[in-house]
Amino acid sequence: MTGQLFISTLLIAAGLTAAAEPVVRLLNGSYEGLHLPSFQQDVFLGIPYAQDTGGINRFRIPQSLAETWKGVREAKIYGPACPDQDEADGHYGMSEDCLSINIVRPSGSSRNEKEGEGAEGGKTTRPKLPVLLWIHGGSYQVGTSALPNYNLTFLVQRSVDLGLPVLAASINYRKGGWGNMYSREIQGSGNTNLALRDMRKALAWIQENIGAFGGDASSVTIWGESAGSFAVGQLLMTYGGRTDGLFHRSIQESGSAATAWYNGSDWYQPIYDNIVEQANCTQAIDTLKCLRTIDYETIYPFLNSSTVTGPGWYPTVDGDVIPAYPTELLRRGQFAQIPHLYGTNSDEGTDNAPVGTINTDTDLYNYLQRDTGFGFPASTIRRIMQLYPDDPSQGIPLNTGTERFADRGYQYKRVAAIVGDVFYHAPRLDDARHYAKGAPTFVYRFNTRPLVGYSNTTDYSDTAAGGGDNATVMLAPAYKGVAHFSEVAFVFANPGTVGPWPGYRALSAQMSEQWIRFAHTGDPNGKGLPLWPRYNGREKGLNLVLQTEAQGGSYIEEDTYRIEGREYLTKWARRRHV
Repeated sequence: MTGQLFISTLLIAAGLTAAAEPVVRLLNGSYEGLHLPSFQQDVFLGIPYAQDTGGINRFRIPQSLAETWKGVREAKIYGPACPDQDEADGHYGMSEDCLSINIVRPSGSSRNEKEGEGAEGGKTTRPKLPVLLWIHGGSYQVGTSALPNYNLTFLVQRSVDLGLPVLAASINYRKGGWGNMYSREIQGSGNTNLALRDMRKALAWIQENIGAFGGDASSVTIWGESAGSFAVGQLLMTYGGRTDGLFHRSIQESGSAATAWYNGSDWYQPIYDNIVEQANCTQAIDTLKCLRTIDYETIYPFLNSSTVTGPGWYPTVDGDVIPAYPTELLRRGQFAQIPHLYGTNSDEGTDNAPVGTINTDTDLYNYLQRDTGFGFPASTIRRIMQLYPDDPSQGIPLNTGTERFADRGYQYKRVAAIVGDVFYHAPRLDDARHYAKGAPTFVYRFNTRPLVGYSNTTDYSDTAAGGGDNATVMLAPAYKGVAHFSEVAFVFANPGTVGPWPGYRALSAQMSEQWIRFAHTGDPNGKGLPLWPRYNGREKGLNLVLQTEAQGGSYIEEDTYRIEGREYLTKWARRRHV
């Protein structure tokens, strides 16, 4: 539940009337947000950080805001999602005028407010708050910051309860073809990698304006999951590792700069040419300029990622924003040398494994040869199959023994292990080894199967098992295990998505504190928390396994699980165009 509906529900439940709404004065003008009395927070939603990307700005690098105003504008509802094919993303509208930022802060944090009197009659100075910037996922094709899972209020409340307040923000950015279109025309006009340029524009806006909200522009942590984590890894490498003072720490949850492909014009040119033909722009001198004249409603279906063959649109090696393959930039040390918190979930591969089609060795061989886009030679495929044998006890999900989940394919667990390592666990291994050479790096493996829904109709606090007869609690399916996205609810500290079990809420309290401490100091450790060593504290690398006390509690492991397979996949990563 988000936006005005979420806020209204809070007010009604608390039986409170909102206090005077907060106002901030920025470089361009003033905005009025919403005060949440139940949380003692102020929220500012849907503030533009760049111009409308439609019309003459379509397929163009984000343009700075070019207007000022007197009076006060409202910032009380999430902005429209950037265009995609997922109707659920359009709850607050969907349009090209979508580059917006949302900010949640503890009340009384604004630098615009009159400072209070100190004990000696002098002025008090409120400390500026570290900034956590959330970059949403969605495979770079879908998603929006307004999704209920990304409600930042609980995390900010947790930070205040800990005495470590933070200011949390989230952004929308262009996705799919709108943000990652590529062709000779795009390359030649200098309008490549617009999604990443949008993110850097938002970070530049933060540098100019976040002080008005009480945020510390010199303490910004970029943080994302899935494609948002790809993006964090890519931002670390933009312009060969230049941060330009835009960010100072990074958090990556389930995704690397080397997860997605970096296809070039040989891949994208036919797609671009087809869009030009559909838009009746083939006779134009400048086809890109012609595409900017097409009505949004007309061009929208042509850019629908679901109609594009293959994986969709992703960032490209343009020689500018991304000067080389990420694996090459890692080897050169051309990435931001800042503190990193980074991890994966035990069973990442279950979300990407094909369903019902991998039953035999031949099926698996053909899948790895044809359907993945890896381009591996036959000898490499055979070696991968040796390293990942058809032994369900070694497959994914972990710790499910001889169960095959055969309705999803007799060799489902085998292919899930391979796919999860190709896209997540092997790139994370390679990244962490390089990151740790130059900066504090803390790595986790999340290992608790999440809940996917429950009806909270009873008091869970007095029951050892965490629930009573009147409660319906649903674990994620066993065949999914600790899948992609499983950790998000725990980090965001939202009891409505973590679930009612005390053990789950305790793990959420632990993890949210670790993330908050990292945002303050670049180190997730603190009194009462399990020790989290730096990754390079031992030669083979160290992970903190995050799990509930009922599972044995969080513990330290050497980063050696499926190590031979992960290292082999890392060796062949370049053949995936990464």
